[in-house]
Amino acid sequence: MQKDVVESERVRKLLRAMAHQCYWNAFQVIQRIPEYADAEYVEGMAVNDYRMALEHGWVEKDGMIVDPTLPSDELAYFPGLRFRGLRGLAEALKIPKPRYTEDFPIFYRFGWGGIESPEFRGALIAAYRFNGCEDLARRYENYKSGGMLPA
Repeated sequence: MQKDVVESERVRKLLRAMAHQCYWNAFQVIQRIPEYADAEYVEGMAVNDYRMALEHGWVEKDGMIVDPTLPSDELAYFPGLRFRGLRGLAEALKIPKPRYTEDFPIFYRFGWGGIESPEFRGALIAAYRFNGCEDLARRYENYKSGGMLPA
């Protein structure tokens, strides 16, 4: 899936998106821009030009990525959790969360680093494999629920 840089920049300006607040920015796209009310809020991994894997949030609509936080950065995106529109986000926010966390990111509701979510773990695996970190990707693949990453 490709990022729509022009639309990402338009949405960034419209929302006055904040730096380092990708999950909140993506949530605000769904909540405040009517044409995005049924778009998908996505949490996953992004890999930048420096081959650094980052936990990240963005929006997907009509087969395009809209990223108000990093609108012009060249990133490889690896989706994990997806929630469709306002209704999907409302349901996601009902998932119990640890006391010490905020509402976002939602993947915190699925264990340390989202590891208990097969979808989010899949994003981790794909991002690490993309970066050539095959050993780390394999460790995440072999993870057993409630355990530790295998050596």
